[in-house]
Amino acid sequence: MGSALALYGLLAGEPGAEVYSAAGDRQQGRIVFGEAKAQVLNSPMLSKECKVYRDAIEVPRYGAVYRVLSSDGKLQQGLNPSLVVFDELHVQPNDDLWDALTLGSGARQDPLAVAITTAGFDLDTLAGRLYNYGKGVAAKDIDDDSFGFYWWEAKGDCNINDRAQWRKSNPNLSLDLMDYEDMEVSAKQTSEMAFRRFRLNQWVRTQESWLPVGAWERLIGHVAINSTDDCWVGIDMALKHDSIAVVIAQPQADGRIAVDAKIWHPDMAELDIATVEQHLRELHTQHKVVEFAYDPAYFQRSAEALYDDGLPMVEFPQSSSRMIPACGATYDLIVSGKVLHDGAPMFTDQVLSAAQRMTENGWRLSKGKSRRKIDAAIALCMALDRATRRATSTPTPSVETVW
Repeated sequence: MGSALALYGLLAGEPGAEVYSAAGDRQQGRIVFGEAKAQVLNSPMLSKECKVYRDAIEVPRYGAVYRVLSSDGKLQQGLNPSLVVFDELHVQPNDDLWDALTLGSGARQDPLAVAITTAGFDLDTLAGRLYNYGKGVAAKDIDDDSFGFYWWEAKGDCNINDRAQWRKSNPNLSLDLMDYEDMEVSAKQTSEMAFRRFRLNQWVRTQESWLPVGAWERLIGHVAINSTDDCWVGIDMALKHDSIAVVIAQPQADGRIAVDAKIWHPDMAELDIATVEQHLRELHTQHKVVEFAYDPAYFQRSAEALYDDGLPMVEFPQSSSRMIPACGATYDLIVSGKVLHDGAPMFTDQVLSAAQRMTENGWRLSKGKSRRKIDAAIALCMALDRATRRATSTPTPSVETVW
């Protein structure tokens, strides 16, 4: 359909048309272009009108051209597109190419850009923003007649084996242009996140989420960290552009562990170490904190000062030997329904944005390819690990004196 549309813009559009196929790279862009090229070569009438080259089709009578572009937006400035077919928009690393092709058509009578894409794993991208905008247009929350949005996706929390959802997200199944047996094999043999993206067309937070869909959301409830029972605190400090997260965990009488998070985002003006230290002192005053677990790589000086003030600071290096069992234990607690949280949006976003990263000794949490913050997920693992392994001794901060 994209190739037919491109040829329509080339031959039946305005004189001097400039039609472009674009994608993540030139090879991907050639997929749509290759279909159009085959249509021209297989049509005696079109072959007479067009000159076909490796990466271009020209129509001399109208002064029109159809080209394949590279993915480098900086090289495409100064173009005057009349029609653009943009394939797999979700792989675009930035807005450069899209902006060059959509903002360069101001002199055209009726320019059109058509983007086709699979769902991605990061809504903080070009494709993600257009998807959210399109959902707003489709729901009539946004009034924009110039934006057409057509999207087929399964229900967000559906079972991946639900055939009704397969048909909902893949209309071609009902037309026998796709195969149910192939869908069954894919559901069994590929990861859940990959199947949701590429077969159910659902946006996911990471390429490979560390939690089953819905596992964290099912744990929402009323959280009240009291001042009389023991609790444990995990601290994940930021580098220059990360967030800072402090998570408190307190075992409940029903066997669950209530967790609550305080997160400082790098966009917040008050983000500084002194603010975090003050929050930890308040937790120590207001609650019965058994341990404050921290990574000495980024918090050693503050930990020493807090330890001198009477806070029970314990080192929790974020090495694989410590984080692999901590992440595994946190996974088990969440999946078995033994964690309770209040559903705070930023806390939830950071927990669900984490991905598994395999090492020689097992998996641990990582950002994967996403740019989203996961510091609260790391602090959660630290807090839950100490709350459930409280018989284990851990080094306290020490100050070396040099004589």
